[in-house]
Amino acid sequence: MQSPPEAQSVHPESQPVHPEAQSTPSTNNNTNLQLESTPLTVSADNAHAGSVINAYTISVYNWHHDTRADDITSTNAFDWTGQDGITARLLTVWGGDSDLAFDVDADSTWAGNDDEMQESVSTSTTVDRDTTQQTESQTQYNSYLEHSPLRLYDTHAHRLKHRSTYLPETQGRTPPYIAVSHIWGPVPTHTATDIHTPTNHVPSVPWPVPLSDPAKWDAILGYCARAGVRWLWMDVICLNQHPMVDGTGAPTDAAREKAAEVPRMSAYFRGADACLVVPAGYTAFSDAYSEVTRVFAKFTGTGIDVGVGANLSDDDALEIWESFEMMNVVIKDAWFARLWTYQEYLLPRAHVLLSGQVLDVDLIRRIIDWYHQLLRAGPHMLTKPERGKDYEFVRPGSELVIVGWAPESMGYDLKQELEERDCIDLAKVMHQTRAKATARAEDRLFALYGLLSDAEKVPVAISSDSNSPGAPSHTAGEALLRAKWTETMHKVLVSGRVWPLLYNAIDPDDISPGTRWMPKFTTPRDHSRGVWHGPLVPSTIPLTNRHPIRMAPTGALHLAVRRIARVVGTSAAIGDGGGELNKIFACAWVLHAKGYDLSPIIAQFHYGLAHADRGAVRAEEVEGAQRAVGDALRAESLQACFGVVEQEGLRGKLVYGDGVSGWHRTVLCLDVDGGAEGRRKPMVFLAWVHSSTEPLRGRCWVLDVTSEPVNSVTRWVVVNQSTSSSSGGRGTYTKIGTMYAYAVGVPEDAFVRVTLD
Repeated sequence: MQSPPEAQSVHPESQPVHPEAQSTPSTNNNTNLQLESTPLTVSADNAHAGSVINAYTISVYNWHHDTRADDITSTNAFDWTGQDGITARLLTVWGGDSDLAFDVDADSTWAGNDDEMQESVSTSTTVDRDTTQQTESQTQYNSYLEHSPLRLYDTHAHRLKHRSTYLPETQGRTPPYIAVSHIWGPVPTHTATDIHTPTNHVPSVPWPVPLSDPAKWDAILGYCARAGVRWLWMDVICLNQHPMVDGTGAPTDAAREKAAEVPRMSAYFRGADACLVVPAGYTAFSDAYSEVTRVFAKFTGTGIDVGVGANLSDDDALEIWESFEMMNVVIKDAWFARLWTYQEYLLPRAHVLLSGQVLDVDLIRRIIDWYHQLLRAGPHMLTKPERGKDYEFVRPGSELVIVGWAPESMGYDLKQELEERDCIDLAKVMHQTRAKATARAEDRLFALYGLLSDAEKVPVAISSDSNSPGAPSHTAGEALLRAKWTETMHKVLVSGRVWPLLYNAIDPDDISPGTRWMPKFTTPRDHSRGVWHGPLVPSTIPLTNRHPIRMAPTGALHLAVRRIARVVGTSAAIGDGGGELNKIFACAWVLHAKGYDLSPIIAQFHYGLAHADRGAVRAEEVEGAQRAVGDALRAESLQACFGVVEQEGLRGKLVYGDGVSGWHRTVLCLDVDGGAEGRRKPMVFLAWVHSSTEPLRGRCWVLDVTSEPVNSVTRWVVVNQSTSSSSGGRGTYTKIGTMYAYAVGVPEDAFVRVTLD
């Protein structure tokens, strides 16, 4: 099964193309459809052993065989031969021929029946919990308005002042101040006498300040002088930067202060008049931002339909093309890649650059979407002008028109939620920041505290790694992160919220039983080890299980679930990109030819087309594209199937489809009724299953871990059943992925108790 790349995003623009995805590169260039054929081979396990069936070819002119349903109805295993000539299993259908029955938890602590379990958690308890959360959020909001920063820097007196000093000077009220958001930088710290303006050599703070260079401080003070700003808050200036532990290993006053101040930093950014943003390349950033916003305003304000290239003169096209380089400077700045600066973008009421320009991140996102529309394939797309530069990251008309730009990582959509609710769900923040970097492991959690509700917070602690703020995190910080994350997950689940079970962030190296169900809150070093985040489905966040959920000392969960189906067939792991989508189409067509029910996977395709990212499918195209999916998968032959796929450009549309494209996709066949003769056909779904694991024959099941009404559940969990006593014995299951739910007629009260490790 294939392994994912090191990149950490579900969006194709923000990750390298995987070698498997390159096996059948897709192009929409109208002048060149000369691409290779890739055959699907029937396995020797079956009656048709040795025959070669063409699964697909990207070129509609290059078919070798016309595969029809009669050719494969008795075949249950299919191999895929790639461009490199390597053959591997693509699809296996087992059927329901397993002796292993679905087992339940035999733990004696589960005394009582399901009715008693249901009665043990009352509706009023849930209402009280929700009310308490709202009250806590309101109290937290009030504290933002009332709480004064522990210290502020007085730019007029060039002195750092404790609130016991500055409040008497400001009649007991917090004075107007700005909060500085910056990138620390990996360079050695500077002492107080190093930090100065050209004319003021005065002590500033009593600890070494980890700034990249004194010029940054000069620039900040220069902005304050021009803008008439007297007071500022900046972490390296206003928070104690002395070592966190003393010579004996005991916590110092600095450690205790940071543990208290980290949760309050959100209040400091919210309370500031503005946030002064100092990007890593602050001078180049300001110039580039000014240029791209100027170009965008010029062309979107002229009334010209810039999506129609014929309306652009050569000079206009060149001006837009050259602005791509400027946008690359902006979006590749480290300020967008760090975790602390993420909350510093969301929390303040306004942002300003050292040049005095207002920084509008939402505008950056809209400009990037505009670029995508200009470059997308079509008769009037923008191509490189004759005098234009070559950019490796710009590929007009290709499947990925811009490589390496990930505007979704800015999280502009969450800012509105924060303003409306005063907090953001941990699930959304965790997913949004999955690839952002931190200097210390524990900051994966603590840097987000200002965005969370009290119901999802645990007490802050600082590790000994914090002695070196610019150094990468190591053992102590990672151990602290694991402990605090486990504590957080326990708090969430015992409250009845089950989104952690419905979200995927699986560590392939975590083979110890007990916590494999738990989404991994990754450190930067985890990204290169194959820890991979699946899609976030916002509708799963409020789902609950009102039966008691208990966490064993090992971390294993005891909970009540509804059994949905046994898995009776599976594909290999399928990667990202249009080439890999060909495998999904091949699997689905084959299974339809064998008489399976494609309704669930077609519904997923329809949803993906209706919610495609970056405007890949225009509103007027959605219905036609959805109809084409059904036509392709129900075509009389595989040749006809891919003829429709090619003619309708379905790969180029679905590669941006929500929940369709992405790494670790697996086609699953479900026997909802146990496979007995005469019952419904097996149903075909597209699931998310980490490539380090695979569904086990006869031992793979799909569970509903909520207690919501069946028709309101939006996602299920895919598990493998354990037969080893060392893994928990009877009724123990290991989560391997999740999948979209579909109406299958499961009884509302069909709960059984299991252990999830």
